[in-house]
Amino acid sequence: MDTFHKQDRRVIEGFLAGRKEDYQTVTRWISSVVKLSTWGLEGYSDDIVQDVLLKLYDNLKEEKFKFHSSLKTYIYKIAKFTCIDYIRKYSSAHQGEVELTEIQSNVNSGEKTREEEEKTLWRIYRLMPEECRELWDMIFFEKLSYLEIAQKLDIKEGTVKSRFFRCKQKAIELKNKLQKTKNFFDSDTTI
Repeated sequence: MDTFHKQDRRVIEGFLAGRKEDYQTVTRWISSVVKLSTWGLEGYSDDIVQDVLLKLYDNLKEEKFKFHSSLKTYIYKIAKFTCIDYIRKYSSAHQGEVELTEIQSNVNSGEKTREEEEKTLWRIYRLMPEECRELWDMIFFEKLSYLEIAQKLDIKEGTVKSRFFRCKQKAIELKNKLQKTKNFFDSDTTI
């Protein structure tokens, strides 16, 4: 067994035993993934960290970690997939009902960098109804034409165009509302 695995075993043993130093190390690794602003899950980050800690504890107790990668990589993967699960749960549970507390962006800064603009667009995408996201996926990612989408959904091509227009209008309205709002963390404000 190499030194790398010995260190991972020591951290695992310490974490399972409740040793403060190892618990803090593991929590720091989890937080570095969960608290990335690109997830848009700032309001949930503490809950997600706790969920990941519980999943990790269970997995380590059941000896599911097989040392095929480093412990840190294993933890990163659990944290990443837990964040993805939260995004799925959040987007399906809040269709059409968006609280501004769930959105973090620096729209008030006047000039946005390309990265900030992309983050804003991804947030808008995640907050749109599922019908719009599916349509946009077919148009922008699958690169299907309106006719191909119409055939795939068994609807008229004109219906696809009008749905796309309505979704585009909803996205523009959402972006305008976000830009007009000075305080994104005002929990009383909803869109």
